[in-house]
Formats: sequence, C-alpha cells, structure tokens
Amino acid sequence: MRRKLVRDKMTRIIGITGGIGSGKSTLAQCFSEHHIPVFDADEIARFALTPESGCFSEVVDLFGAEALKPDGMPDRAYIAAKVFADKSALDALNGIVHPFVIREMLARTEACASALAVWDVPLLFESGVDAFCACTIAVLCGEEIRIARTMQRDGSDEEQVRARIRAQISDEKRAELATYTIRNEGTIEAFIREADALIEQIREELE
Repeated sequence: MRRKLVRDKMTRIIGITGGIGSGKSTLAQCFSEHHIPVFDADEIARFALTPESGCFSEVVDLFGAEALKPDGMPDRAYIAAKVFADKSALDALNGIVHPFVIREMLARTEACASALAVWDVPLLFESGVDAFCACTIAVLCGEEIRIARTMQRDGSDEEQVRARIRAQISDEKRAELATYTIRNEGTIEAFIREADALIEQIREELE
C-alpha cells in the first residue's frame, strides 16, 4: 500500500517506523544490506545523554547534579524516574533531546553523501519527523504477535508490553500516514523477501 511520495533535491530520506515488536529493526537491517545508510533515532537519543553530545550540559542543568553518577556519566535510572513522575520534566527533556536528534540526523545524512538514507524513528509521525522524509514505511503486525515477540526479546511481562503499545499510535493510524506499509506476521525469510522487493521499488522511484 502507498500514499503520496515526496521528492527533494538532496539526499532522499526514507523514514521507517513501527510499533514495538513489529520488526522495524529487521527492515532497517535490510536497507543496510542494500548499502543504504541507516540512522537510528534511538541510538542518537542515547548519545544525547552523554558528555560527548552537544546538549548534555542542558540535560544536567535541567535535572541537576543528582542526575550524574560519580564518574560523571548520566544516571539514566534517575532521569527515567523523574520524567515518569513529572510530565513537565518529560516535556522539557524532549525539548532538549528531540531537536538535537534531528540536527544530528541531518548532519549525518549530509555527511554520508548517499543518494538515499534511512531514518529509523519509532515516533516518526508523532514527532513530525516525517516532514523531512521523501517517503515513509510503516511496519505493521498484529498486536498479539508483537506482544509475544517483545516478551521473548526483552523479558518484559505482558502488561508492561501492552502498556507500551497503548502509549503508541495504532497500526491503523500508521498505515493511514505512511507512503508504504509492509506486514511482518510470517517467517523472517518471507518478510526479508518482501522488504527486498520494496527497497528495490523505492530505489527505482527515488534515485
């Protein structure tokens, strides 16, 4: 299934997204195997909370010295507890980290000098990052399959996984917003075959 496809004059960004346990990371790996650079928003967000990032000092200013371990590294458990208990703290943290992630992904995309690049973004539509994309792909999968996969992968209990799914937009909404959709409910081999075909189709249209 496809929606409107947008073209730009520079590196064409393909945004991929999907709910927890959908197989979004597998799709990203397929793009990598086609020699298309992949930039992971979650990885960059984790980098944002390190002294090497350009926004670390802002995070420390927000949460105070208590957010640092004795070695100067961020106490992620402390920060997580703070934002879980206080939505205003979460909004403030997102206001620091999200712009940094976008700036970093844009910089890395420009530096890669590739005709195509993939942005792997869990909250692609919720965050508005899809505005930077020439096209978007949503990986769709039934909820019960996603729950079973995530429980096996992370060791989470069922209610934890269901709560995380409820906190995300629905697959129906993702399908409505995405340029392309791909389902991942069969074997890994079948999914990779379908992903490879979709990648080649997108290449023909964007390159």
